[in-house]
Amino acid sequence: MNLYNKTVRKLILATLAGGFGMWIVAGLWHNLIMPTLYKDTHASHEGIGIMLVAYIVLAAIMAYIYPLGYKGGKPVLEGLRFGIIIGILWVFPHELAMAGAHEGKSIIYVFRNAGWHIIEQGIGGIIIGLIHGKR
Repeated sequence: MNLYNKTVRKLILATLAGGFGMWIVAGLWHNLIMPTLYKDTHASHEGIGIMLVAYIVLAAIMAYIYPLGYKGGKPVLEGLRFGIIIGILWVFPHELAMAGAHEGKSIIYVFRNAGWHIIEQGIGGIIIGLIHGKR
């Protein structure tokens, strides 16, 4: 197998596995865990298909960018670090802007949601790191 085919296969596998993994974790959080922890929240299954598409798109971006900065460290740690950065970059500025634009969002929610996305995209980063990284 030539290098190009191997790279494309890794990119596709990392996209699908990372996206599906983050989608599953997001579903568990938003539909099972969060409604139990926060009484003002209810489980919602609306838009679950579009959420899968969104996570596949996010994972494709992550899977494409990850090898550009990979320095050869342990794939789990490199992937976690990468996912944490993506989680912060992806969610925190947007949520902060929405809190400013819509007075109903509290700053506590912004930090709580950003904290969750550090975990969620951290897991996605680990999956992508394991596929791309050298073992």
